[in-house]
Amino acid sequence: MIELIIPATEGQIGWKHVSASLAKVLQLDQASIAEMLPAGEIRLDSPVISLSLLAINLATGNRLSFAVTHNESRHPALLIRCDPSLLRLENHNARASKVIVHHDEDWLESAAERPLVLCLHGLNGTHKSFDGLRKNLRSCGYQTAAISYPPQHQIAMLAREVSKEVAANLVSSPRKQGMVIVGHSMGGLIAREWTNNAALENKAISGLITIGTPHQGSAWATLPPLMNLIAKGEFGVGEVSDVILHTHSSPELRDIAPGSAFLEELNARDNRPDVRYTSVIGTGSPMDATTVAKIQQTFRQLESRDGFIRLIRPRIEPLLSGFDELVGGRGDGIVAAESAAMPSTSDLVRVDLSHFELVRPLSAQPASEKVTHPVWQVVIDRVARCCQVPDGSNGLTDGDESLT
Repeated sequence: MIELIIPATEGQIGWKHVSASLAKVLQLDQASIAEMLPAGEIRLDSPVISLSLLAINLATGNRLSFAVTHNESRHPALLIRCDPSLLRLENHNARASKVIVHHDEDWLESAAERPLVLCLHGLNGTHKSFDGLRKNLRSCGYQTAAISYPPQHQIAMLAREVSKEVAANLVSSPRKQGMVIVGHSMGGLIAREWTNNAALENKAISGLITIGTPHQGSAWATLPPLMNLIAKGEFGVGEVSDVILHTHSSPELRDIAPGSAFLEELNARDNRPDVRYTSVIGTGSPMDATTVAKIQQTFRQLESRDGFIRLIRPRIEPLLSGFDELVGGRGDGIVAAESAAMPSTSDLVRVDLSHFELVRPLSAQPASEKVTHPVWQVVIDRVARCCQVPDGSNGLTDGDESLT
């Protein structure tokens, strides 16, 4: 993971400066990187800039992340974390066109008592999001796979295609062994639909671990493009129509919106008594309640003098009325803690990390300090427990845990 700190000039940074810095460090084409970022400039002292950066983080997934920080002189600066391998291999125009199982070379040759571990990435993620976790699992003797799937599809359809592709991969194996499914964010919804829908190929599944998954939806899916609201004068005709009419950019977002038909059907299903269920819940949003209140106040002030903001008020109501997703202790920045708790599941683990930190390797530590990723440790522990006989409670009996 590469980290850059770009100092602000009088509290302001141009996105062109950001793309130029990234291109220089990664030895990539600046124009290509610029296409992934907004236009114009940002003021790091704006009360809404952290919200804006979270919106970009959501759009770029694990490829790039942005946060406001301070340099050695205590002046505001922009902290950028990026994975160069993901930038080289993945972009919006080079996503999987079908479901693909990226597996260990000998993934069907593990000991009979050890389950296979299959990982499903979230919205705008890639199968490489789990490289660190899979390496840890392999070091413990488990065989792994990560599944990639095409964008712009309904979650139920993705679950059907994933179940078919995995079944096709397993048909050549003479062994019938269990599988533990690990799903991050939207990947957890795909995994849960796959596990609990009796019409799908799922009998081999013995465990399901969801990480930062919006089981009750995320308010982000109901909002118009936030960058369009913040970047004054950047509206095109199509963008204005999209904001006013609130046209979702993808079928997945319609499914993730709170109260969607997909979520209602998913949550109406019972968990299976022969499967162990675990929810990892992130509570490390980079914002606190005071910052969120300032953001809400800013939008209310804009509403009082800006007819356009008044026009789209119904579309930003989730932001004005609550938005636990954003508040540290109550959400991970993208998913509220309450939503990340899988229904009818007793094994709930709270971790003080933000949404993408839940699966991404931790920031580099001194060689003398070996820090174990808390979520990876939870996964390894729960995979081991899936080798045991389920207790029939749709989860483990340990109750709610908190990890730091």
